[in-house]
Amino acid sequence: MHNHQNTAGSEYLSCCAKHFVDGNGKKWRPFQKEGTPPMWCRDRLVDVEHIRLDLEPDFTSKTLKGRSTLTVRPINENTKFVELDACEMRISAVQVAGKPAEFAYDGQKLTIQFDKAPAADRALEIAVDYSTKPRRGAYFVGPDEHYPNKHREMWTQGQDEDSRFWFPCFDYPNEKASSEIIVKVPKGMTSLSNGKLLSKTVEGKHEIHHWRQEIPHVAYLVTLVVGDYVKVEQEWDGLEVSYLVPPGREEDGARSFDKTPRMVELFSKVTGVRYPYEKYSQITAVDFIFGGMENTTATTQTELTLHDARAHLDFSSEGLVAHELAHQWFGDFVTCRDWSHAWLNEGFATFMEIIWHEHEHGWAEAQYYAEGDMKAYLAEDRGSYRRPIVTNVYREPLDLFDRHLYQKGALVLHHLRFMVGDRLFWKAIKLYLERHGRQSVITQNLMDAFQDVTGKNLEWFFAQWVFGGGHPELKVSAKWNDATGQLEFSVTQQQKKDELTAIFRLPVKVKFVWEGGEETREFEITEASHRYFISLPKRPKIVLFDPGNTVLKTVELDYGEDLLIAQLKGAADDVMARVHAARELGKKGTAAAVEALAEVLKHDNFWGVQAECAEALAKIHNEAAHNALIAARGVKNPKARRAVASALGEWLGDKSANALTSLLKKDESYYVEAEAARALGKTRSGLAFDAMVKALAKESHNDVIRSSVFSGFC
Repeated sequence: MHNHQNTAGSEYLSCCAKHFVDGNGKKWRPFQKEGTPPMWCRDRLVDVEHIRLDLEPDFTSKTLKGRSTLTVRPINENTKFVELDACEMRISAVQVAGKPAEFAYDGQKLTIQFDKAPAADRALEIAVDYSTKPRRGAYFVGPDEHYPNKHREMWTQGQDEDSRFWFPCFDYPNEKASSEIIVKVPKGMTSLSNGKLLSKTVEGKHEIHHWRQEIPHVAYLVTLVVGDYVKVEQEWDGLEVSYLVPPGREEDGARSFDKTPRMVELFSKVTGVRYPYEKYSQITAVDFIFGGMENTTATTQTELTLHDARAHLDFSSEGLVAHELAHQWFGDFVTCRDWSHAWLNEGFATFMEIIWHEHEHGWAEAQYYAEGDMKAYLAEDRGSYRRPIVTNVYREPLDLFDRHLYQKGALVLHHLRFMVGDRLFWKAIKLYLERHGRQSVITQNLMDAFQDVTGKNLEWFFAQWVFGGGHPELKVSAKWNDATGQLEFSVTQQQKKDELTAIFRLPVKVKFVWEGGEETREFEITEASHRYFISLPKRPKIVLFDPGNTVLKTVELDYGEDLLIAQLKGAADDVMARVHAARELGKKGTAAAVEALAEVLKHDNFWGVQAECAEALAKIHNEAAHNALIAARGVKNPKARRAVASALGEWLGDKSANALTSLLKKDESYYVEAEAARALGKTRSGLAFDAMVKALAKESHNDVIRSSVFSGFC
């Protein structure tokens, strides 16, 4: 195992417990309390080769009993014991090589003594008989007095370190083993686990299902789901691609999962590594504690992702499905060696959501999808804390599974893709996967792959983006000088440099558009401030900083109103250029700004730009802006209508309430009605209460309308 720690980032590993101040004097909250000790990768006494679980779940008592048999090889000579993770279990017997063994158990760790030290590298079996009523790791759900129609299920959830609650194991991501589960289930019930179903036999009122996963994986990816399900089978290039849903939800399942084979094809193509396992299945779980879980070959998805045709107007499972599928490569085939490098799992899976949206829905959707990631990350960075993506200063692994890990990690990869170019980016990804498949990895392994492929030293890139915190906060200014025929163009990094946040090195493009021509130039931003005098044939009509918005940043455009309006209306092939212009015009609040925003809100061909115009008009918050929003409440795209409804909630009184009531009473979209209910409550109009109470009778996807009514009452 490669234990090298990236030296470029080592100085950042322990910095998360300090306070930092931005350029405006705001203190950044620390990610962890000062003095929080670092968490280092766990030692291994043995190499676990295989996990066999013989299990019998009891739905009545909500208990599991069984045997966990581990095939292990001691790593060193004179290994006198092995320690397994086993939480809150009753251990009835332990055997080593078929003979009873002495053990000690404290409710958390099971320490097994060897009679004599086994030879290093020699395989032996350790079998543990146990029973448990799991508090975590495995969950029994079903009908009760409050929810008599709830689907009866048993499902497991191992990540981060909860597999130890349902079977004794080495529960850490630096250990991989093949696995098999032999489970006794009530007759007629379906089970799903990793790998292939080898056999199914009847034994009285029960069935015995035997599953086996050949390619090694980590303990947190071992899964078992049992319940009454309908299986829908698809295929891609001879590979089984299937999903399992409760009876009667087949059509909803198709809306959520039907595109999976095409995703398998795309991800196999772009990574250069064919989907590496025996099958790919997805199964829904009631009351699932996360959105989805990428168990090897057998993803568990929340039942809440299932939706009807009306919800499908503006709700999609595609991001979730793409994310969990991508983990089969990034997280399962290659797995972070320890939790500090978990962005190699989650950042990649989130990035692959963008890749899917670009392929399926076009560049505009991909750009705005990435912007959603940026908004999520910024909300955490500004409102909660700032940290490096890679840090070993944490208390629980789950602390790390945040928007820095997922969304910022994805945006760093998005930036890297465009910085090195598509050909070299995917060539490096292929090398990384082929070189480290079936292994555990750290960030240095990814760095090495990129440096080997591109020939470039990218330590600076990973140092500032992955082992450092924050992001560039840019102010871009453009002023034309008629006398010299030059554009005075400046870029300022406004973020405060400190121990966590750097002055960033940014390769960036700028596109200049004038009457009858255009030119794109490349710049290298390396200082806190750069000033350029750029000769152009004519006065530019549009100045696009970072066309395509591929650099992770915030940007303030210090442009004249004419440049901003031209960018809003004229940057036809660049969604985020139009979005940035809309945001800047929202700050200006002039009559010309309102007129331009109102026009684009009604007529832009992309809903995200319309939504941003609605938000900008709400910030201007004058009568003209109010009238523009009321006039736009019938825009075609339901996602844009949701934004209009939300914006109308920024005005008190009956005028907004009347407009919102009409949306709440009847819109084709559940989510427009839900947003109208929430916004209606904010108007504090006397018209609101009765309309909102009536809306409580509306059935909707995941009760989104009722939930929004109650939110509006607050």
